[in-house]
Amino acid sequence: MAESSPRYLPDEWTLPAINDHNAAFFTSGELRLETCRACGATQHPPIGVCIECGGLEHDYVATTPTGRIDGFTIVHHAVHPLLAQRVPYNVVVVALDDHPDLRIVGNVIEGRGGSVHNGARVRCTWTEPLPSPHGTTTIRLPQWQLESEEA
Repeated sequence: MAESSPRYLPDEWTLPAINDHNAAFFTSGELRLETCRACGATQHPPIGVCIECGGLEHDYVATTPTGRIDGFTIVHHAVHPLLAQRVPYNVVVVALDDHPDLRIVGNVIEGRGGSVHNGARVRCTWTEPLPSPHGTTTIRLPQWQLESEEA
């Protein structure tokens, strides 16, 4: 089962609305990617229409939850009052090991100072289950942890 981590963003921060296309990504506790049944293309974010062939039928396939930071920013000015207590906070773009052409945006949960940098190895972890905005399911937000440089 998925490793749990404390939520990086404030508890009051808006959670994603869950729909048929993103439910597997936000509720499974696994890094599941939308994969087209017609052509086999894998894409993120999940949108329900294959960007390669226009297919409308997808599976949501678990992938290895590791990658490298491909881009990042350290935010020093809160863009919303709810984030004021978190500054400085990071936003990272992760290139997945199994799908190096895909990028996932998130946060490194313990990243401070120079520890967040391009090329740093990361592993996905998930928050404890959180109630969805409409109360129909629980959400587990994917987040990133730095891995040892020797890994």
